[in-house]
Amino acid sequence: MDPAVKALLAELKPSPISAAPGQNMLPPNARRDVGETPLWRAHEGPATLFVHGWNDTHRIWRQYAQDFISNTRPVLLMDLPAHGASKATDFSGAAAGKAVLDVCAAEAPIDAIIAHSFGCIATANALKAGAKADYVVLIAPPVLGWAEAKRREGADPAALDKALEFVRAAGGGELTPFDFAGALASYTGKLLFIGSDADIGCPLNEIAAVAAKLPGAQVHGVEDLDHRELCLDRDVFEKILAFLGYA
Repeated sequence: MDPAVKALLAELKPSPISAAPGQNMLPPNARRDVGETPLWRAHEGPATLFVHGWNDTHRIWRQYAQDFISNTRPVLLMDLPAHGASKATDFSGAAAGKAVLDVCAAEAPIDAIIAHSFGCIATANALKAGAKADYVVLIAPPVLGWAEAKRREGADPAALDKALEFVRAAGGGELTPFDFAGALASYTGKLLFIGSDADIGCPLNEIAAVAAKLPGAQVHGVEDLDHRELCLDRDVFEKILAFLGYA
């Protein structure tokens, strides 16, 4: 197989990430799994659930968790299916959404959900299925779909077409954009989308177009931050705290 095609196909499956106990942010006695979903909690009461993105783990939320915990705000940290400490093998958006839904049901009430990238798909699927949260923050939601995002990022067209042929042959469909507007149409809480003009694969203008279809949804745009940096930037963090009423 052509190396470029192989590299593209490899992106469609999560890479193994160390899940050694020492890699977790909270101590072992904070872990309280829901089914096959690894879950860590700090403080009791209505919590903020953090949902990481593709090829990541709950550890990306270190800045958020440390601040919330130091201010005695209840925190829930999870690893999505087939990520981090999860032993699940189904890493589809539907499976991820079910994991978020189950966590929300088990740990209710949920005050807020803050999600990044693929975690936004998981969160939207969970909300569509009945998960409850007063606030939802979607950071860099992948509104284009994988194939279009790869095209805009400059993937070799021939290699991308070949990779999509393999996906179709394996029953993976067309990898079309996720319908965020449809999934969130019934959500009645407060909703904030966050994007960057430098995030080619999840462009700010496309995120804003999705938000415009949802009455009351807010959009916060920034400059010069890439896809993952949006989760790590202090100014973005401060914006989210203000949205939640903590600033």
